[in-house]
Amino acid sequence: MPDSADYTGRDVVVVGGGDSAVDWALMLHPVARSVTLVHRRAAFRAHHASVERLKTSPVEIITDAQVTGTVGGDRLERIELSTGITLPCQRLVAALGFIADLGPLREWGLDLHDNRHLVVDSAMRTNVPGIFAAGDIADYGGKVRLIATGFGEVATAVNNAAVHLDPAAQLFPGHSTDQPAPA
Repeated sequence: MPDSADYTGRDVVVVGGGDSAVDWALMLHPVARSVTLVHRRAAFRAHHASVERLKTSPVEIITDAQVTGTVGGDRLERIELSTGITLPCQRLVAALGFIADLGPLREWGLDLHDNRHLVVDSAMRTNVPGIFAAGDIADYGGKVRLIATGFGEVATAVNNAAVHLDPAAQLFPGHSTDQPAPA
């Protein structure tokens, strides 16, 4: 969590429309003089409940706009938007996320979903034997895209990959508490 003292009493602009941007705006509005969230689209990718909280908060929301410039000498004073609006701003938070690039994986013959994700089954296997995927890159019906989901997928993928490499291996190796403590 960032030090709120850096934002206390300041005009803050948060740029983005995902979970990070919305979380930053909701976290900072109680301490900042003002918080404005700027997003390039009208629709948000953030969790619906968070967006609803944002809409009922004092955060000003500007959509269909992008930051096109900053104004100030040795310190940020204002930002300019593509809509022609200029906002006071002493702190700018860029919560823009990232774009996944499959790079050379596209040439491996893997089944893709939306040209961005690798299709896997419940064992996290792709259509190519010996290749497993987990986390943001993996996709299957009903997937909930959360960090916690990715952690579980990794455990599933690693255990199934171990069995693929060594068919005598146990799929579930057990818990550390299953073994008696060494004497």
